[in-house]
Amino acid sequence: MTITEKYPITLKERLELGPEEQIFEGSLEEFAALVEACEYPLEYEQGKIIAMSIASDIHERIVANLLGALFLALKGQKEYIRYGSNRHIYLPEFQCAYSPDASVVKGEPEVFEYALGKTANVNPWLLVEVLSESTRQKDFGTKLPRYKKMESLQYILFIEQDAPLVTLYHRMEDPSRWASLDYNRLEQSFELAGHSVSLADIYENIQFVPAG
Repeated sequence: MTITEKYPITLKERLELGPEEQIFEGSLEEFAALVEACEYPLEYEQGKIIAMSIASDIHERIVANLLGALFLALKGQKEYIRYGSNRHIYLPEFQCAYSPDASVVKGEPEVFEYALGKTANVNPWLLVEVLSESTRQKDFGTKLPRYKKMESLQYILFIEQDAPLVTLYHRMEDPSRWASLDYNRLEQSFELAGHSVSLADIYENIQFVPAG
């Protein structure tokens, strides 16, 4: 059975399965082939290929704003390399390939080659996830503790899309410990190794529905 017969390839085929995550049994080699062929985002976890849930309009606007804010914050700092969600992060300890909404590598990228000519970064400095109801449990319960085990990682940013709330996790001097800070006002800013990022930039032109 070929890849195109075994898995949905087009966005239309993916949408017919519903908006939530879809999980298929599959090898890393099949995942590599699907990444090239599919019209929708994929992740990989220990023998499972995950067709990601369909992102909302607000989600994509926040991601675009965030990438712009990171560009401004790190402009001129050539040691920082920024990536969008099409660049996978590979976690060898867990045999997982995740696609965070944004990532930054400090210094030379180190890669894992999961197929000929197809690589994922293994040394992120910053990882960003924009949260949604469909991904929240996995982001906090699975991805966050796994991300924290990556030796190169210094910052993890979780961004809410239904209200102005950003949680910044940063590695402490003892590398086994992490601290977190919440920011919930648009006039607030946070720092990434001395580089300032404002919530107003992240949430620019985002309209929130009042609670209740």
